[in-house]
Amino acid sequence: MTQAGLALVATTIITAIVHTLIPDHWLPFVLVARAEGWTPRRTMMLTAVSGLMHVTLSIALGLAIVVAGRGAERAMDGLHDRLEWLSGWMLVAFGLAYTGWFLLRGGHVHSFGIHPHHDAEEHQPPGRRMRLKDLSGYTLTFVVGFNPCILLIPLVLGAAQLSALTLVAVSVAFAFSTIGSMVIVTRLGLHGTSRLTSPFLTRYGEAVSGALIALTGAAVLLMGA
Repeated sequence: MTQAGLALVATTIITAIVHTLIPDHWLPFVLVARAEGWTPRRTMMLTAVSGLMHVTLSIALGLAIVVAGRGAERAMDGLHDRLEWLSGWMLVAFGLAYTGWFLLRGGHVHSFGIHPHHDAEEHQPPGRRMRLKDLSGYTLTFVVGFNPCILLIPLVLGAAQLSALTLVAVSVAFAFSTIGSMVIVTRLGLHGTSRLTSPFLTRYGEAVSGALIALTGAAVLLMGA
């Protein structure tokens, strides 16, 4: 691989890591993991799956432009804008729905503490309670992953002009750097909030988590406006 190719790979790694620090890539997992009492292993697994979906969409978008030619770049940019807009609204909808779900259930035992009021979930069959928790995890995984990275496109275009090997190297570097960074930052987020407790969070932790996720989605919409 040429020096230009190596420089492009290094740029890809830096871009992926910096891009992953944006809260919409990891904060929702930290919030829901705390609210639902997920184990670190489950949290990391769902984060990794979401990251895999994110990089797959990003690489597919870049490769589609390579195949179609530079004339398709503007159209693909428009597609990305629409996907980013949809992703932002999906985060908003998920956050509001999660808060609403908490209010309808009347509270339950979770990692922020124990609600001192009626636990509606205890009257549901264990299998149903598990399915509801699984649904929130799988839905969040899809919502976060459904947002390709537009910053990868010029890197893929540049790599395609150099060689097929450089194109593969850039794609692999982006995938590993993004997924690895998402997992690491999420794990650090869990560790950093592990001692974050208060009577307010004990009672309203899930409602706060849902509201923060909705605000994260709103921030994505404002940045894309």
